[in-house]
Amino acid sequence: MSAPKANPLDAFQSLWYRLILLFFAMELTVCWFVLGPSNPWYAMGVVGATFSLGPAVAAPGVTRGVPRQWFRVPARERVLHRIAGVGFFGWLLDVSGWNRRVAGPLRGFSGKRAGLLSLEQHARAGAIAHGICFAIHVLLAALALFTRHPWSGALWMLLPGVVVHLYPVLLQRSLMLRLQPLLDKTAPPDWVGR
Repeated sequence: MSAPKANPLDAFQSLWYRLILLFFAMELTVCWFVLGPSNPWYAMGVVGATFSLGPAVAAPGVTRGVPRQWFRVPARERVLHRIAGVGFFGWLLDVSGWNRRVAGPLRGFSGKRAGLLSLEQHARAGAIAHGICFAIHVLLAALALFTRHPWSGALWMLLPGVVVHLYPVLLQRSLMLRLQPLLDKTAPPDWVGR
């Protein structure tokens, strides 16, 4: 009997990883007062911290609590994806090797119909994780505005989050839009539309 296959996301649920995230949070809090949100280095620190937070937020316990119907993507959203250039963003991830080296191994998608449900669950987890991380960028941008920092502080908080988190959310929704018809055909009757 072979040993169970290790889940690459398990490392992101360890105590050490959570301590590292806590350190990032404390460091960013101190740097907010030392550097300020208008400093590009602070903004890059926020991007790094939220990017590191993403895999921890994509934990199965978090994703199970979100109803599946929240992820039903209306067909008309495809127009928004085209206008926003989501396909181009996906192409950039392919060309850069991100999908092959990072996203592909994490997904573990076999390319077969039996793996579609797993791929859909991975896309939902990615959308949730990136969505939560983008919300952090939005909150920090609002905080920068309400604490009377220059507009540049809000922009430095928001714009990198658009590239690192909002576009991945849109990309996951685009993937779910393509998966929905396939899953509706192959899923058990009690699962469709959930």
